[in-house]
Amino acid sequence: MMKKKNKNKKSKDREKSLFKKILEMEKSQRLKEDSENHFLEKSTMNKRLIYVMILFIFLFLTIVLYLVYFQLFRSQTVADNSHNKRLWINENVIKRGNIYDRNGELLVYSERDEKGNSQRIYTNPFVNSTFTGYNSVKYGKSGLEKTYNKELLNISDQATSKIRDMVEQSGIGNNLNLTIDQRIQEISYEVLGNNIGSIVVMDPRNGEVLALVSKPSYNPNTIEGDWENLVQSNNAPLLNRTSQGIYRPGSTMKIVTADAILDSQIDTSFNDTGKVTIQGYDIKNYGGYSYGSINLRSAFLNSVNTYFASKTDELGKNFYKEVTERYMFNRDYKFDLEKINSKIPYEELNQVDLAMTGFGYGKTQVTPLHMAMIASAIANNGKMMQPRLVNNVVDKDGKEIKKSESEVLSQATSEENANTIRDYMVDVVNRGTGTGAYIQSVQIAGKTGTADRDDGATDAWFVGFAPAYDPKIAFAVVLENTSSTGGEIAAPLAGQLVNSIVNNVNLD
Repeated sequence: MMKKKNKNKKSKDREKSLFKKILEMEKSQRLKEDSENHFLEKSTMNKRLIYVMILFIFLFLTIVLYLVYFQLFRSQTVADNSHNKRLWINENVIKRGNIYDRNGELLVYSERDEKGNSQRIYTNPFVNSTFTGYNSVKYGKSGLEKTYNKELLNISDQATSKIRDMVEQSGIGNNLNLTIDQRIQEISYEVLGNNIGSIVVMDPRNGEVLALVSKPSYNPNTIEGDWENLVQSNNAPLLNRTSQGIYRPGSTMKIVTADAILDSQIDTSFNDTGKVTIQGYDIKNYGGYSYGSINLRSAFLNSVNTYFASKTDELGKNFYKEVTERYMFNRDYKFDLEKINSKIPYEELNQVDLAMTGFGYGKTQVTPLHMAMIASAIANNGKMMQPRLVNNVVDKDGKEIKKSESEVLSQATSEENANTIRDYMVDVVNRGTGTGAYIQSVQIAGKTGTADRDDGATDAWFVGFAPAYDPKIAFAVVLENTSSTGGEIAAPLAGQLVNSIVNNVNLD
């Protein structure tokens, strides 16, 4: 009996021992699994932390790179923006500089209103707004008020200047002395009358701009009150047509094409039947006239479209492009106001487009300023001068801060070709399409132009210089949206312009 009990006890002990081992094994397994799970969780967490860290590093580098880019390439644009309100803090601290014409006549100055705020006063607002522009807290700046804002406020980007500004709480800005002659400016404004268009007058010898008139005009003294009417007007009075108005040049382009023909030494003879067909397209003369056997001189005198279309086609795109780029088409140049560069999109021109470009049609776009520069180049023995509107910048004590210099922009053509074309332009005025510009007091050299508009009307041109054989002024006149030709309407205005200037202004 005792043996049986001992046997049962041993059996139970073995069972307990086995069960205990099983429990220990299970516990060991759970510990192992828990350890593995913990390791996996820790590993996953580390990876996520690394990803987050990489993301933050990427974002940080992106911000750093953008700030570097902004500081190098964008900060100046933002700082110079006419709507930058920080600039107006300086307006009320610094007295904005004055603007004078070439003879010292005061055109623009600043004074305090009853609230102590600085306000701009324009002495001859409608006449001069083309180049002065406006100065508005609400609508920003334009014209010289914009392009010379820092000079007028005597603000510098230099660190020493910024430190000085922190110490000095008031100051006086710099003054601008212009090349504009107020008498010529007023004459040009009166001559243009109620026409929509532009007149530019230059000194061809040195590039000085003597007058810039764009109509319709506006009053910069009342810009904020007039703003809604100005921006809603269909006639775009805020547009500076002299440097930002783009037109087809019409037959004034024949000045450049005539030079290309002379330069190429191709045969200048031509038998005109009144029509020439290029690439299946019929090109005709104005009024359907035919002129028979002609040369370059007679073609220029009578502004024969068929002649210049045929000769431009003969010259070819590459040669014609080379000549026009000497006259600054498709090229940039400096100017004191915002401008649009004149353009001939050669990559878009087919054969007939090129032929039409030769007499001022097609896809050519030109500004009145540029046409005055082209006339100046012929007047100045083939040298096109850099156009200049601001003669110098002086501080409150009269010390010169900045000065513009006379500079040759391009050798547009040879002196021989320029003199030949000058003679052609004299013929145009004396007995050709530009007889409306003829005056007895002085010989004018000029070229008429008429360009069809998409709306069916025309833009009428006359460009030239005077006196023809001792040029003191060069000019461009363009009248928008007319029903007349350049010879009928623009040429007589040009004659009035030159006559009034010669009789009222000392040009020496």
